[in-house]
Amino acid sequence: MEKCIMSIDRISRSTYINAYNSNSSKAVEKTKKTNDVDRIEISELGKSLKGYSLDSNIQSAKKIADIKNKIDSGTYSVDARLTAKSMLDAMKESKA
Repeated sequence: MEKCIMSIDRISRSTYINAYNSNSSKAVEKTKKTNDVDRIEISELGKSLKGYSLDSNIQSAKKIADIKNKIDSGTYSVDARLTAKSMLDAMKESKA
């Protein structure tokens, strides 16, 4: 069996010491403290959501549950004219 010897001292330690010494002598400039203050800005969309309340969310949840129950039982019917009218009204509002 052949022995393989590996030398880890090929790079001189003085290279590391010189690099450390040259970098440690450099002074670090102090940074200025700023008086910046964090702030929060609420978008117009966020401001428009202010009118929604938990009560309306509860009513919406009840309405959704009622519709789901009707769909599951097969008693839910859709008025195609009313749906089309609502879609057209929504498109008109989005263009305005």
